[in-house]
Amino acid sequence: MKEEMRAAAAIAAILALFAAGCGHRLPELKADAKSVTPTGSQPAGTCAGSEQFIESAWLKCIVVVRGTRRSAITEIANRLRKRGFRMACRESLGALELEAVRGRTRINARARHGAIIFDESDGGKPLDVVDAKFAPVGSRLIPTGAVGLYISTDKLQPSSVPYLLPHGACPS
Repeated sequence: MKEEMRAAAAIAAILALFAAGCGHRLPELKADAKSVTPTGSQPAGTCAGSEQFIESAWLKCIVVVRGTRRSAITEIANRLRKRGFRMACRESLGALELEAVRGRTRINARARHGAIIFDESDGGKPLDVVDAKFAPVGSRLIPTGAVGLYISTDKLQPSSVPYLLPHGACPS
């Protein structure tokens, strides 16, 4: 009986969070991700995400884009500049990475050649884009002439100081 009451209380708490507006961020995050996804991209699978409960809400999508790492990140950077985002780019372990912030919205993008790995514990959703040399069995190789693009977006917690970005200019 006590366990049933605890379970009911937990469900009520979750519903209260949604009613208070702490949930319902995923549609906004999906719109943010879609707005920067390069034209002609092919989704690698379903996007993964989580509403705001303990942490902030987040969403990640992986797509395959014809072109180079630079052309994929340039298209994203140009779209974000038009929307007033501050951003920085850098090379890291074979990937070209972009990090951008406007208000409490943060968008990250990482383009690389290699393979897409999948998370079997999450229904086979795309997990990451990795160097093909390190890809496990069941990964999908990215075709020649294309790159894998990992795009994530989340909502930052309120802060009295601006979010610090790494150093590095983004291509335009």
